[in-house]
Amino acid sequence: MSGERNARIESSAELKAMRRNVGLAVMVQVLVEEETFSPFAFMGTCQDISRTGALIIVRDLTRESYVKMIQRPRYVRTACQLPGVEQPVTLFGRLVGYDYKAEAASSVCRLAIAFEPMKNEVVAALDRFLASLPAPKAGESQVSARG
Repeated sequence: MSGERNARIESSAELKAMRRNVGLAVMVQVLVEEETFSPFAFMGTCQDISRTGALIIVRDLTRESYVKMIQRPRYVRTACQLPGVEQPVTLFGRLVGYDYKAEAASSVCRLAIAFEPMKNEVVAALDRFLASLPAPKAGESQVSARG
């Protein structure tokens, strides 16, 4: 199932055009209702972001945590400090895609998050941050290599 969903996310030219590479440190909390609403919390790197969502890379996520996360739709809270924005920003969304790869020594999990509607001040902060990024050169994609 995740491969099919990821394929749709990756193949959307519109989403690719809106995404901007960032490499920001983020705190990720995935709500797991069956764990008495205790979120799984971990640090990650926001690989790319747009007004509608983000792709976050999490390293060393346990297989057990990954398996629990994919059991049903999950809500996610991400918190980060956007450069040029005074206050930390919290973005809420749904986990819409994932890709888990375990190696002998570590694991890497890509989490695709679709943002829920945001407060006006959060939208304004995100817009200011996105506008501060260098514009892509003609013919260059803002989406970095995945893997």
